[in-house]
Amino acid sequence: MLKLRYVAVLVAMLALAACGRRDEPQPATPEVGRAVLVYMVANNNLGSSKVDGSSIAGFDNADIREMEQAARAGAFGKNRLLIYHHPYGGVPELKEVTSGGLKVICSYDTQENSCTSTRMNRVIADFHRLAPSRKSGIIFWSHGTGWLQTGLKEQPSVSAKWFGLDGSTKMNITTLASVLDKKGFDYIYFDCCHMTTVEVAYELRNAAETIVGSVSELPSLGMPYHLTLPFLMADEADLEGAANATFSHYNALTGEDRTCTMSVIRTDRLPALAAAIKALYGVKPTLPRDYAPQKFIKYECYYYDLEHYLRALASESPQAAALLPAALSALREAVTYKGATPYLWQGYYDYWGRLCEVKIDAHCGLSTFILQYASDAPTRGYNELSWYTDVASSLF
Repeated sequence: MLKLRYVAVLVAMLALAACGRRDEPQPATPEVGRAVLVYMVANNNLGSSKVDGSSIAGFDNADIREMEQAARAGAFGKNRLLIYHHPYGGVPELKEVTSGGLKVICSYDTQENSCTSTRMNRVIADFHRLAPSRKSGIIFWSHGTGWLQTGLKEQPSVSAKWFGLDGSTKMNITTLASVLDKKGFDYIYFDCCHMTTVEVAYELRNAAETIVGSVSELPSLGMPYHLTLPFLMADEADLEGAANATFSHYNALTGEDRTCTMSVIRTDRLPALAAAIKALYGVKPTLPRDYAPQKFIKYECYYYDLEHYLRALASESPQAAALLPAALSALREAVTYKGATPYLWQGYYDYWGRLCEVKIDAHCGLSTFILQYASDAPTRGYNELSWYTDVASSLF
């Protein structure tokens, strides 16, 4: 009996280890209407934190419990939800969320960082092979700082605007765009901070039809999966419904907990938006001296409301004013949903006693970095972005 148990365990371990191999025949898996991959990089403080005093550490585990709740409620139908879960200090695993609980499909070694293109390409390939579907979406769960250049450079001349945090390693947005190209995802949902900058959306314009995310910080609890998955798991995903479910959840709270911005971006409309803004920038408008931009973070800020900025540029330039309606019309076409609470972090004081709240008077659904001088272009690698090359460089 002990030998039989040992053999069974050994076979199970080999099956898990072989998940990513292509040289072994695989049983046919029925195609479903939609499969969704959650790429959850929690090998950071989001995975190590205690949640609501729970003995189970990690915001990742809290969100996985919400996913299981949605599965038990029948939110998936016949469709499938898989999670690539890299827990804090643990082994990455590909898991399926079912009405009966979590099912581990395979595990991965820790020699390859979860924020490299090699690991992400392998996981996506495994996902498509193990969960074939007519349509697929991907949710990114981790930290994010939009377009800022602080991440891993995987090849020469690739800038490092980043998503994800595995230990201290981050994936740049340019690399993410190349990984997702032609992978068949119809939407990208960013359950992380600052990822609906116009710079990020434009970089990812060929990666998916729709991008969902936030221009601001999101609370650590992130998306309420038990509320959003019924929208995200449908054959025809309702992305505006999912974004509104997240926004409404936080907007119903009080005090510092009532903090959220959400946007839905149509990527096929971004080239027209880029052309309209490039034309406006091309007349070389300047900002009013007393201009106070709409920030989406209190202190060091690289995220300002795009429409608020465009209106300011047009306020003292008749030529820019004439071009503003076309730019705003293109912006309305690109952003199909936007929601913002009156404040971010209202009444919240940080460790040093500084008030962190931000009043939101303007929110168009996309943020941007403001270049005041040509010398600002290299800031955090901004001049390496496609948006700078194609659009923002026209300012000077």
